[in-house]
Amino acid sequence: MARRRFLLGRRTSALERLTVHEFQYGDARVRVYEEWTMRPELAESPDVPTFALVHGLGVSSRFFVPLADELAPYGRVLLFDLPGFHDLPKPRHRMSIVDFADVVKRALDDLEVVDPLLVGHSMGAQVVAEILAQYPSYSSAAMLAGPVVVTADRTVPVIIGRFLRASVYEPPGNTVTALGSYLRAGVRWIGDTMPKVVAYPIEQRLPLTKARLLLVSGEHDLVSPPEWREQLAALVPGARVVTVPGTAHGLVHDSYREVADELLGLAGIGTG
Repeated sequence: MARRRFLLGRRTSALERLTVHEFQYGDARVRVYEEWTMRPELAESPDVPTFALVHGLGVSSRFFVPLADELAPYGRVLLFDLPGFHDLPKPRHRMSIVDFADVVKRALDDLEVVDPLLVGHSMGAQVVAEILAQYPSYSSAAMLAGPVVVTADRTVPVIIGRFLRASVYEPPGNTVTALGSYLRAGVRWIGDTMPKVVAYPIEQRLPLTKARLLLVSGEHDLVSPPEWREQLAALVPGARVVTVPGTAHGLVHDSYREVADELLGLAGIGTG
């Protein structure tokens, strides 16, 4: 049974102005921030999209705030805090990617979302891929930003090494936002979740989707390099790969305008 709270005005930094929904599924609590700044006359259109943003390992909805602000004039934006991340309680059991996908899908159903444009970053791309695999016709379009993990690199030391080498291309704002989220999530929960991320076979799950797929990341993203995304795209008819110049794995935060433009194009929305 879902438990919902509306916490308008609660101090949540950049998210304090948003409506908050919280749902409890067993021992897993998920939080969804809702942003909508579309003009009322446009919001009544039956074609208004819902963008559902799912964060990566260790970070939280805060990593998506600039992107959400950019998208909100064009549709409903939902920013997820996955169980155990930011200030949410840690579930008693270690959650797999399938478990995370289940709570995201259940929350979207409880919010009565139809045909969301799913956006997953890093680990969140795996969560989105799993939803698309289990429910092939659920979403007509999705973006995987920095999807992980390269098949030949499925060991924790290799992934950490790639991440650290790419981090020199990340702007300070990314680092500050990410570090704050890592500290809140805690070493234990990140450590419990990381093996699930490493083991998840995204290349086996993506071929099951029927969604129009866009795989995007930065030119300096060593965690999700272009050749890996090309390999994934080849598994899904019509899938496209976009590489954003001058950025790395954290592009959804520091290159949010470029990412928003790609998402609006994917949704069939012109901004001119």
